[in-house]
Amino acid sequence: MTNLQNIPSLHGNCLWVNETGVLILGDAASGKTELALTMINSGRGTLVADDQVIIEREHKILMARPPEGLQGLMQIHGIGIVNFDNIAPVPLHLIIELVPHTDVPLIPEKSEKEIQGLSLPLLKLAGHEASSADKLWLATNLLKKEMLFNG
Repeated sequence: MTNLQNIPSLHGNCLWVNETGVLILGDAASGKTELALTMINSGRGTLVADDQVIIEREHKILMARPPEGLQGLMQIHGIGIVNFDNIAPVPLHLIIELVPHTDVPLIPEKSEKEIQGLSLPLLKLAGHEASSADKLWLATNLLKKEMLFNG
């Protein structure tokens, strides 16, 4: 479990998907913005934050929002900075970590990541796979039914 306490912002993206706050983490060029853009353009996600996510603990809930002045803005490689419909703050429910395809387990064991003393479910996906957006949507459905990691 990784401890990310006392960090005012994280390098990542955040979306509101299927009434679920999803934090997307990964190395540079891992596909964070690509996945977020696919979810937004398909109508299955709403932008919360791009590139930097402010996370604040409110009792037993982690709330995510963009840094001031960046709300609704998304930097898209080859296009530039684009303004999108957005929502913030949102409660976080799930963390997606984008990794190389070879690092994605066929059947994942239950995994969590700790942020500011609270643990959230962590799922690893390959960011540049065409099916990653569908897998993210499915993961939010399974999480809501408490069936994530029951494979």
